[in-house]
Amino acid sequence: MQYKSFGKTGKEISVIGFGCMRFRYEEYSKGDYDTAARMILRAREAGVNYFDTAPGYCGDHSEKILGYALAQMKDKPYVSTKCGLWMATTADEARKKIESSLKALGIDKITVYNMWCIKTLDEYRQMTKKGGMYDGILKAKQEGLIEHICCTSHADGDDVAEIVNDGRVEAVTLGYNALNFAYRRKGVKSCHDAGLGVVIMNPLGGGVLPRHPDKFGFLKEHENQTIANAALRFLIGQEAVTCALPGFETMEQLEDCLTAAQSITPVTDEMMDTLSTKLSKELDTLCTGCSYCECPLDIPVDKYMEVYNEYMLEGNSRPVIEQRLRDFWGITVDAARGCTECGKCESECTQKLPIIERLKVLAGE
Repeated sequence: MQYKSFGKTGKEISVIGFGCMRFRYEEYSKGDYDTAARMILRAREAGVNYFDTAPGYCGDHSEKILGYALAQMKDKPYVSTKCGLWMATTADEARKKIESSLKALGIDKITVYNMWCIKTLDEYRQMTKKGGMYDGILKAKQEGLIEHICCTSHADGDDVAEIVNDGRVEAVTLGYNALNFAYRRKGVKSCHDAGLGVVIMNPLGGGVLPRHPDKFGFLKEHENQTIANAALRFLIGQEAVTCALPGFETMEQLEDCLTAAQSITPVTDEMMDTLSTKLSKELDTLCTGCSYCECPLDIPVDKYMEVYNEYMLEGNSRPVIEQRLRDFWGITVDAARGCTECGKCESECTQKLPIIERLKVLAGE
């Protein structure tokens, strides 16, 4: 395992982290934490020392699963968790969430506590206003319950730069991968230049990259390399990236990703410029599967957007829509036709995608 300095924190973290978001529903929903815990323990054995979770992940099981695994470790890793505005707007509410996470994780101190999912400067200002979330997190840090205050953000590059320059956070977790690097590398570089640790979420584009190896073969260093492995090596080879944070459903996926961190091949600006010419602007508009687009009418927006990805990647082929909906999700286009265009999904979308228009396309309107 390779390690990099985590900004100004004084810590060295593994270039491959472990995102505790994609455990299998059929396992954890039945109380089977052992299967997921085995992957966590295997990752720790292999040298992974940065584990990221959050309240609400995996139906609110994720922190508990990680806590279950942590209890079996002698050599404890660094733990990252989060709090969003939909969970807490005041210092007292943030404190309650911190205490809840500590209990679920079974630990006395959280290494990295993130202000979660900042999409706009206005949201950041709400978090950091007097008596707001940040004040509660800061007090917990002063009491020794948190080591480092950080954030996760889907804001554009200029807004991220302003957040960074405000000086309240020590690291930033950003959505960045081989799909969108040509358009987001400036924001990643600005964080690194400011001395912050840079953790990458959605490093595999929400699973889009591994599902379409024919589209992204240009990332591979040799014929037998998997796209997931190549995509991770492309990220960790960049000087500005501290850690890539894939999620895992199977041990096989984990082992493949672990091999990406056996060595680091530097990725130069010239290499990135060359690769960027192989991407189309359209690829930056693929949904990354963050699932923040909850619908008040319970329309499964995230599932529809995943299918729209396939629709785009297959050359806007209409038969792909019905087949993917039926075979992968077991649903039809009917629910998409019930959209009232209230706009809530688009307001929550971390990429500002035209979700309503895409639902219309899927519905055949």
